[in-house]
Amino acid sequence: MEEEDEEARALLAGGAARDGRDSPAAPRPLPALCDPGRLAHRIVVLLLMCFLGFGGYFCYDNPAALQTQIKRDMRVNTTKFMLLYAWYSWPNVVLCFFGGFLIDRVFGKRIGGESLAVAQNTYAVSWFKGKELNLVFGLQLSMARIGSTVNMNLMGWLYSKMEASLGSAGPTTLGVTLMIGGITCILSLICALVLAYLDQRAERILHKEQGKTGEVIKLTDVKDFSLPLWLIFVICVCYYVAVFPFIGLGKVFFTEKFGFSSQAASAINSIVYVISAPMSPVFGLLVDKTGKNVIWVLCAVVTTLVSHMMLAFTMWNPWIAMCLLGLSYSLLACALWPMVAFVVPEHQLGTAYGFMQSIQNLGLAIISIVAGMILDTRGYLFLEVFFIACVSLSLLSVVLLYLVDRAQGGNLNYSAKQREEMKLSHTE
Repeated sequence: MEEEDEEARALLAGGAARDGRDSPAAPRPLPALCDPGRLAHRIVVLLLMCFLGFGGYFCYDNPAALQTQIKRDMRVNTTKFMLLYAWYSWPNVVLCFFGGFLIDRVFGKRIGGESLAVAQNTYAVSWFKGKELNLVFGLQLSMARIGSTVNMNLMGWLYSKMEASLGSAGPTTLGVTLMIGGITCILSLICALVLAYLDQRAERILHKEQGKTGEVIKLTDVKDFSLPLWLIFVICVCYYVAVFPFIGLGKVFFTEKFGFSSQAASAINSIVYVISAPMSPVFGLLVDKTGKNVIWVLCAVVTTLVSHMMLAFTMWNPWIAMCLLGLSYSLLACALWPMVAFVVPEHQLGTAYGFMQSIQNLGLAIISIVAGMILDTRGYLFLEVFFIACVSLSLLSVVLLYLVDRAQGGNLNYSAKQREEMKLSHTE
């Protein structure tokens, strides 16, 4: 306890001038890397937040990278193959919401599972709420997509090496390959544990415990979520169900419709993540500088709609459509997710992000099954029309969000200058 008190006093002293007569034993300030109030320490936290998502996203897209091998070795059709994504999502319909609730109400520490995304989002707001938030969301997404990109281009090669080593293809080779890929989750676990410690330490030193707003989150608060927040939820679900299930089935789609080789199909299927990795921080910075989150979300959804229409109704080189999809996917994530922090009190952020992640997983679980069934019975054209309908519903929700926010005098579509002026008016 003495060491903790000394550490807190050192920070609060903040390098104040020493006077030998009044304070002969004034404590020394903390080094920048150890001071939660300094930029250097927050950069360390940001790096840990970014690596937190690497392992989870690497493993999430293992089925997409090994679609042909999984269907062959496990002897399943497309519907059963897509159940791998559905069974991933079903538990997280509940776990994300209750994980977010526990973050707000019980623990105040953010250790995530698929509550991983909830944990990342809550960390981001806790450490970087303000003008840096969109950039931080972009950087987190960037590292997550690097994990997905490495997976898409590594797992097929790793399977072939295991096949050569074990002498044949089959469930054993598939299992060993997946187990090796799962090692990346250890990296995420280590980052989560270190972040939990640093977060608790910062709360102790800066005397700003999570959720100390005089209010206590209750599960029944969900019914009091605002209409703009529900519209954000709808946009999120309808958009992402047209991206992740499509990428899960994309490798065979590009092979069958456009005649790509297996290696080329994997490359084009991963281009969304390849583009997302460098562009997410750029778009995050752009949204930080300009504001106008709703307008940027609108641009992203429209571009995604155009991309799916190109893939469905033309034989144009799919690299064009997939590059557009990669750009729009990056832009949407940077502009959409930070909006939750604009409409929800800080003590409810974990619950709000948890609920958002939960209904996203519910949508992904249902749509993954539906997509597999459509592909087995109707083919890729009908599947693309289905995805177009989902994105169109997302587009309608964006327009409604803009109108509702404007009618209510909300701040979702404020410019960066307006946000700064509003922040200054609240501090005066």
